Amino acid sequence: MSGVSAVSAEMTHLHNQAKIIDDLLGGTGAMRNAGKAYLFQMPLESDDTYKSRLQSATLYPALGETLSQMTGRVFFEPVTVTNINKHIQQDILPDVDLQGNNIDVFASQWFYSALAYGVSYVLVDYTRIENVKTLAEEKAQGARPYLVHIKPQSVLGFKTERINGKQQITQFRYKELITIDDGEFGTKTIEQINVIELGKIRRFRPNEKGDDGFNEEIDLKLNGKSLDFVPIVPFITKKIGVFALGEPPLMELAYLNVKHWQSQSDQDNILNTARVPLLARTGVEDDSVVKIGGSIIDLPKDGTLTYVEHSGASINAGLTSLKELESQMRVAGAKLLDKTILAMTDSQAKDEKGKEISQLRLYANRFEDALDLALEYVGKWLGIEKAQIGNVEITGNIDDNVDPNVSMDSVIKLQSAGIISKQTAFDESKRRGLISDNVNWEDEQVRLDSEGMNNDRFTEEPHS
Repeated sequence: MSGVSAVSAEMTHLHNQAKIIDDLLGGTGAMRNAGKAYLFQMPLESDDTYKSRLQSATLYPALGETLSQMTGRVFFEPVTVTNINKHIQQDILPDVDLQGNNIDVFASQWFYSALAYGVSYVLVDYTRIENVKTLAEEKAQGARPYLVHIKPQSVLGFKTERINGKQQITQFRYKELITIDDGEFGTKTIEQINVIELGKIRRFRPNEKGDDGFNEEIDLKLNGKSLDFVPIVPFITKKIGVFALGEPPLMELAYLNVKHWQSQSDQDNILNTARVPLLARTGVEDDSVVKIGGSIIDLPKDGTLTYVEHSGASINAGLTSLKELESQMRVAGAKLLDKTILAMTDSQAKDEKGKEISQLRLYANRFEDALDLALEYVGKWLGIEKAQIGNVEITGNIDDNVDPNVSMDSVIKLQSAGIISKQTAFDESKRRGLISDNVNWEDEQVRLDSEGMNNDRFTEEPHS
């Protein structure tokens, strides 16, 4: 019989993959701390020599840069929420997690996590208010739904059932760190396990014996009735055929990144060795000691000295190997942008011709569905019908292989040729992030007029 803190077999496998991802994302420091997990100690290498080699090793951050770039493409433009219910749009989305993060910031963190680990979860929770009897009293005390991001490393396991023909999560266990009082003035951090089930949530904290002791049980009710669903939204990038689970889509890139870490260390090591020539002595059969002082060298009779230097062949071979690895990593990351015919529903295909889209676009489409479901749960807490919630849309810069900032030069040329208007050029520069979102076209015209500039030009011509 498994205890509440037991990790399921499926989550154990995902945690092992996530550990490699986390170490790579932790940079050089995390990889050095991992030691022999990724950097092998050679059979004849002393402990001190190995430690020195480990502490000089540096990481090429291919995985981290790829994740940031791909997430940046998806969220190059803000999430479109114009079709979302006005109450949710105005009162919830500006601070969607009660941590000060708006929907764009929160969504990018959720997407980044799922792109890194294959799946990431969000709990749609509701502010806990004590001793209230009416909805009006709840609102007066600031009660409202909010989103909680739960990374897969924190998930211990979950159960599912088919209810009304639909597979649903019926139990979800995860751990979190919370801060509690420690005496009159101090605080301490402890690990709490939360078990969310239909209509209730149970919390377990370590007791005096060190066991996961039961702490409290809270009823989850909606309009006076027990909540008949578990408000957890899994967002899966690379599916594995298991409900609410996935695997890291960039795992092969992660393995290549680890290989590069090892190869780079070998290359640095051989460079350090090759840079110091060896002094070889020949023609001496006894134990005579060579004496070197200033520019004079005392040799035994018939003795000779020569320097033995590395040919450099293995250095060049190692450098070539590193370059090939870096090229392979670029290809592995760029595969997310390769367009192909993917298995999608008609709703996922959207306007893509022939349903030929990239993996990244597919993930963005799936993320729209995950965000919609999260907002549907928000609506349930607020008593808003599903049909009135609306839908989000993600446009981004997913399928354009050209740097949008570089293409601004073409936009300016089009405006100069009279093909597009000045306002369109302004809007395009704003869309590319070259101009702050707080700046608008009308205000800029007023500023240009106040500075005595001609609105027919973007820049003032030099005086003759």
